[in-house]
Amino acid sequence: MATHYDDEDQAERLKQWWRENWTALAGGLIIGLGAIFGWEGFKSHQDRRAQAASRMYGDLKLAIADARLADARDIGDALVAEHGRSPYASAAALFLAAEAVKAGDFAAARERLAWVRQHGYDDGVRQIATLREARVVWQQGETDTALALLDAKAGPFQAQFDELRGDIVLARGDRAAARSAYEKALDALGDEVPGLRDSLQRKLDDLAVAQS
Repeated sequence: MATHYDDEDQAERLKQWWRENWTALAGGLIIGLGAIFGWEGFKSHQDRRAQAASRMYGDLKLAIADARLADARDIGDALVAEHGRSPYASAAALFLAAEAVKAGDFAAARERLAWVRQHGYDDGVRQIATLREARVVWQQGETDTALALLDAKAGPFQAQFDELRGDIVLARGDRAAARSAYEKALDALGDEVPGLRDSLQRKLDDLAVAQS
């Protein structure tokens, strides 16, 4: 049967434990609260950055629509510098590369595509940039460099990589290599891209006619 003295003893031991451990408990509480508010602050900061990057990308598209290409380039450069890890920076660089190709400025297009290939937001974006860069490099007459770029992992774009490889080697006169590349592209192609399948089949048919 518990006595008054037992209660006092337990109370004293509780006080003693509290005196010995309150600093650690308080420190843990502070750290825990700091982590919670720190995470919230981090999320808020990231949200503000994402919103800023989105606004800049919107401004870039407006500048291009208004044919203010110098402004568009400035905005794109700022996006890459300030928000390089965001999807908006990759999209802006791809957008500006396409505009550079339209203007015949292959060097500028190549520079922007190379940046996306190296620093793009995800694998898919980097693979798209690699494919486009290979085409631009080929247009610049650097066939071997273009083919080397196409040796990279293509992911879901394997058919497009193989088709471009076929186009490049065919332009060099290597019909056998072109046929092999086109056949690989057909094998890699899913049914969801019927237009590309038809294009590849025509290229194979043309090769067969030329060899007959």
